[in-house]
Order: sequence, then C-alpha cells, then structure tokens
Amino acid sequence: MSDLEVSAESVRELLKRGEAIFFLEVRRGADKDLAVMKVRGALRLADDDVQNHLDEIPQERKVVLYSTAPEDAPALAAARMLRERGFADVQVVTGGFNACRIAGIQVVETNEGKSMARLRGL
Repeated sequence: MSDLEVSAESVRELLKRGEAIFFLEVRRGADKDLAVMKVRGALRLADDDVQNHLDEIPQERKVVLYSTAPEDAPALAAARMLRERGFADVQVVTGGFNACRIAGIQVVETNEGKSMARLRGL
C-alpha cells in the first residue's frame, strides 16, 4: 500500500476518534448520475471535473477520496493532482465505496441516482 492509500477500517477508526474528514467521491463522468448511494457528506465529482472545484475542498482537513472504478483509478489520479496543488493530507480508500460501506462508514442515498435510475428504467 502506498502513502496515498488507506484502508476503510483505518478511516472508520479516525472517524470514531472524532477526526474531521472531508470525503470526495470521484467517478468517471458517465457513472456519476447512476450512483444511488454515497458516503455521508461526500462531495461527488466527475474525474475530469475535480480541478474545477478545488475551492470546495478544504486544505486544512484530511481529504479522503474513494471511487467505484476498478483499482480506484479515478480517485488515485485525483489524489495525485490534489497533492500537486498543495493539499497535504490526502488519501484514497483502497477498495472504494464498497470497502467504506462494508467497514461501517455511514452511507446515504442520493436523489440524483434514484432519479436517473427511474428515468433509465432500473
């Protein structure tokens, strides 16, 4: 595991200790509208749009990114970009959203995903 990666269990323990964590969900653009759940409080962005929202990501807090893509590729690319832009405390949850959910990190339903699923007949 690289210094960019963190286990969902480790993130859950940080939350239990009261650490203020900013969650960032990074999805491939086409997948963004299909998601029906996310980590509670997470900012959801398309992988090609993260650089346009840097002002919404607090530099003074730990930033934990996750994705649903194989090998967490979009989240890892976004984490590298954030570090290059001066965000010091940035890590990616290994295993993405499913690992967060399994570890017991609180997740919530999203209205966007439910609406898109209905429109697509899912």
